[in-house]
Amino acid sequence: MNAKDIDKVITQLSEAEHAYYVLNSPIMSDGEYDKLFNELKQFELNNPSEVKVYSPTQRVTGTPDTAFNQIEHVQRMYSLDNAENIEDINKWFERLSKITDQQLFPVSLEPKIDGLAISIIYKDGILQQGLTRGDGVIGEDVTHNVKTIMNLPLRLKTNSKGTLEVRGEIYMPTESFDNLNKKRKKDEIKLEKLKSIKNPTKEEKSMIAAIRNEGVSSFINSRNAAAGSLRQKDSSITAKRDIRLLAYQLINHDDSEAFSSHSDQIKTLKESGFETNEVFLTMSINEIEATLKRIEDKRNDYSYQIDGVVMKINSTIIQDELGYTSKSPRWAVAFKFPAEEQTTILTDIKLQTGRTGAVTPVAVLQPISVGGAMVSFASLHNPDEINRKDLRINDYVVVRRAGDVIPEVVSSLKTRRDGSQKKWKMPKTCPCGEYEIIFHKEEKVPRCSGGSSCKIAKKESIIFFASRAGLEIDGMGKETVEILLSTGLIGDIEDIFNLKYDDLVKLPQWENKKASNLINAINKSTNSQPSRLLTALGIRFVGKRTVNLLFQNFGSIENILAADSNQLENIHGISGSVINSLNEWKAQEKNITTLNSLKEKGFSFSQDKKESNTILTGKTFVITGTLQNSNRQEFINLIENNGGSVTTSISKNTDYLISGENPGSKLKKAKDLKVEIISEQDLFDLIN
Repeated sequence: MNAKDIDKVITQLSEAEHAYYVLNSPIMSDGEYDKLFNELKQFELNNPSEVKVYSPTQRVTGTPDTAFNQIEHVQRMYSLDNAENIEDINKWFERLSKITDQQLFPVSLEPKIDGLAISIIYKDGILQQGLTRGDGVIGEDVTHNVKTIMNLPLRLKTNSKGTLEVRGEIYMPTESFDNLNKKRKKDEIKLEKLKSIKNPTKEEKSMIAAIRNEGVSSFINSRNAAAGSLRQKDSSITAKRDIRLLAYQLINHDDSEAFSSHSDQIKTLKESGFETNEVFLTMSINEIEATLKRIEDKRNDYSYQIDGVVMKINSTIIQDELGYTSKSPRWAVAFKFPAEEQTTILTDIKLQTGRTGAVTPVAVLQPISVGGAMVSFASLHNPDEINRKDLRINDYVVVRRAGDVIPEVVSSLKTRRDGSQKKWKMPKTCPCGEYEIIFHKEEKVPRCSGGSSCKIAKKESIIFFASRAGLEIDGMGKETVEILLSTGLIGDIEDIFNLKYDDLVKLPQWENKKASNLINAINKSTNSQPSRLLTALGIRFVGKRTVNLLFQNFGSIENILAADSNQLENIHGISGSVINSLNEWKAQEKNITTLNSLKEKGFSFSQDKKESNTILTGKTFVITGTLQNSNRQEFINLIENNGGSVTTSISKNTDYLISGENPGSKLKKAKDLKVEIISEQDLFDLIN
């Protein structure tokens, strides 16, 4: 890896994080993610001047979705650093020994369940609130759904006063996961039969609606099944799913010295009525190594999926002394098991086109069970990947699902070739059948030359626009979009807002209520915040975080699109990829036509400014030199959380230059432009 690769790797990791933690739709295996992350982390350690403030190594996790109310955690939920071997564990102990001279043993070890992190708040022993981890600082309020979990006590068995926080993993037992996917497969077949009925009865219509409400798509893994079940808007659906809580931490917010050790917390959790994992206390590196092997050997014996082991310094006193980094506790580490691998046959390679026009090869596999899930397909990312791994049709291939996520083809078994194998050639035409596939020099992934005119890209764009990640138009899922496109009722995004009730009720199996609900949902979506509208348009590289930055600096969609490259470059956190993508998007006349049409339909393009009493609201800052008392990223967060914005270059529009030690040329330019120059302490004084 070199400096030129950084932005590309950061983009890959950020997209994978967003897909895994926000959308619950993984696009990268854990093994691939860990490899990229560790490579980036090592490069940054060797080249500290190249560290980007927006690097995934500088934060905890992705941004929470907005489908549920967002609430700040009482105490931050950190993620864990990873260890892959005994050498990594030894290095962990070496780092800790430099901080404290206390005895680090005993160290607790417990299986790392692959679930969804949750925080449960109890007051005087009664459940009050359930929050997902979100970005570690702000989570999603899923209280109603949490209360449906049968193994989670609504009232603690022990007499508890004050505020207690229980942290754990929401999971779905392996058997329940398999049964859920089997049911969904049956429901899919049943739905197709019901849809073929020309004049369905009232009961049959009700069955269709019920199946559609539950969903028919198979879950990729048990974590996604648990996450999807917990984040249902309809709690009754959650209640039907066998999801459970496994508790691993108890925090007494009214008594910081309530527990002397992690094992004491686990004991109290059990006494309070929670399911917990088994905990092994070890007294040496040799014991740790033996216990890791013991747990790995029996990983398939657990009733739930595990992907490693969590190691913690058992003493909470030593934990407090060791403290935290900006993203993780120093006193805990996650040991990741090697990826589970299986052998199967690569029966075909097909292409799929995404909403941005990217054409991706997909491996069609002879179905094989890997990591507790049946695998039939695997992304091959790009044609270079196929050539690099020398993959051929009818090859025996090694497939893995590291961490039980989306599978990947590791390699082909060349020694098992028998002459029936065929080299794959990249088709010249997009799966849409209308446009050629083109290659850009700067990109490995080819694209449909039709751009937004590609019917597949157009369909995927409309699906995304109406999805939870977009405007969240209830009732307009993939199936509905496909029906509306095939019947000619819509052709583009703007056509959604021209739909008429009278046209919808004429569709097969569309009753009055369904048509009415969709029209109401469409009308409701026109009240969406402009930032959500811009996100829903699905501009490449322009996700929620980027959109928020753009609105913070420009205030409206018109101003964002009117901004030139120089103006965009000045915004901290806006990459060159984002700038190029925005410029390409707004250069297409069709996109501007769509925007104008949406504005005519009632969408607001100017973002409502949040009320704030802070003096930083609307103020622009530039930082130069070395900060003495603050981590730069934390300093930036402080400014942004108080209404200000941070850019990278001085201009006449800059309100303040924060000058640290050894300031650069920005200091002289600030003086020339008569920009007010302040210190770290001056900023604190402004806020306080």
